[in-house]
Amino acid sequence: MTITTAAAAVTSPPLDFHASLAAASAPGINAEQGLQAARRAAATARQAHEQAMAGAWICTFLMRLGRHADLLDEASRVLPQLVGPELAAQRHELLRCITLCGSEIGAFDVALDAAQELARDSRTAGDGEARLTASYGLAVCLERMGDSWQAQRLLREALAGHEQSAPSRPLLVAANGVCAMAIGMAHRLRDAGADADLQDALHSGREHGELALRLLEQVPDPVYEVAVPGNLGEARLLQGDVPQAWPLLQRSLDLALARGLHAHAWRVQTSVADWMLAAGQPAQARRAALELLARMGAQGPQQTTIRAHDTAYRACRALGLHQDALHHLETAERLERSRTTSQLRAQSELFVTRTEAQRAGEQAERARADALRQRERAAEFAEAAERDPLTGLGNRRHLQRRCAELLPQAAQDGTPLSLALLDLDHFKQVNDRHGHAVGDQLLVALAQLLRENTRAGDVLTRYGGEEFVLVLPGMSLERAHEACERLRERVQALPMPGAAGVPDGPGPTISIGLASAPPCDLPLLLQGAD
Repeated sequence: MTITTAAAAVTSPPLDFHASLAAASAPGINAEQGLQAARRAAATARQAHEQAMAGAWICTFLMRLGRHADLLDEASRVLPQLVGPELAAQRHELLRCITLCGSEIGAFDVALDAAQELARDSRTAGDGEARLTASYGLAVCLERMGDSWQAQRLLREALAGHEQSAPSRPLLVAANGVCAMAIGMAHRLRDAGADADLQDALHSGREHGELALRLLEQVPDPVYEVAVPGNLGEARLLQGDVPQAWPLLQRSLDLALARGLHAHAWRVQTSVADWMLAAGQPAQARRAALELLARMGAQGPQQTTIRAHDTAYRACRALGLHQDALHHLETAERLERSRTTSQLRAQSELFVTRTEAQRAGEQAERARADALRQRERAAEFAEAAERDPLTGLGNRRHLQRRCAELLPQAAQDGTPLSLALLDLDHFKQVNDRHGHAVGDQLLVALAQLLRENTRAGDVLTRYGGEEFVLVLPGMSLERAHEACERLRERVQALPMPGAAGVPDGPGPTISIGLASAPPCDLPLLLQGAD
């Protein structure tokens, strides 16, 4: 027996890291088999970067299996090992997985940390697709914390900048994300009497689901080959398109089961039960929902469990099983209240105390840096005469110098920048009726109001006469429009300075023109605002 054992040891092929990793990364591999291959790769890794790569694949398969808590535990050990440009892609993907899994189980502190780290990495790399993935991660956090509307807005804005981009996995992920979030919103609106909002959500979901399906043809992905048709099928089902929904749901479920993607399979099975109900098969729908609840047990994701109970409730009601219907309705409502409470707590604890505090810290840091730069430039202002002597704001020379710094930086970073041109209405009439001294008082008052209602990094200049120019770095056209509208209202609330013996008149008004970069060219921005 000893000789036979020794012979077997000699003839068995040795475990090999590269072969195991290749098996783990094979397209369409079953998730359980992939996890085993990734663990073999980790066991045979000889170098630190090999260990890190294997660990990243382990995390990927844990997510595919719906083992979210296990992934977060594994990721805490793997992420610090993913350093260096050769492991940047694996690090990026792992941060995305942490964001999704943390959001799924309510670990929002972990999820937000990962989303913010993903955003920092993408800004450092200057990678537009990485920024899109980072926006998707943050949108998932917002959606799971209960703000589906803000999540959709963020993700759709991020997608809008990639309309002409070549097909890519980040585009696929983001388009599918909008579809999934629209479906979640539709379930919340379905019995809320908000039909217009419901139809808008479903239209957006179907539109982006069809985009994701087209992208999938050019960017194959084993997970999204399951997720995309499942989401699009559900969007069509919610729109009442029962016949077209079934082939997509069946395709998604078959692939999910074949590839061992448990969490995806469970979600699609709730949609299949919904389809049976819509097709006039309440008994089959009830049986499918009950079987799914038994199969998931305590491992079922909270949202999927709520959906399954809701389907069982509607099926029991259609069958006249009122006591069972009440049980499922009460269970779904209890789980929904628990989820809402968790979301509200997370919003309070994380967004108000953590995220806002971090944002305030960043703003304070920028303000300190701006103050330092302002002190350093004080001597330059005096020498170059960049100040308007009446209002104390910058003049044209100041505008040109600051834009020579800000516009190239905005072009390089791909960050927004807006320019506003302000004009006091009927200023000549003020001078003619009340005198130039009153006109000067009005200009000084407007300059002070601009200082009080703009940020430390904004550029304020008197462009000439009654014209002022504001440069708003980091501000999109939409945000600049909101800021300028507030500014316009505050100007109108200013008291009109009166001449001696002349009563004050109605408040002044201003007209504002807006333009945004690109182009990052001052004459073109001024022309556009004018």
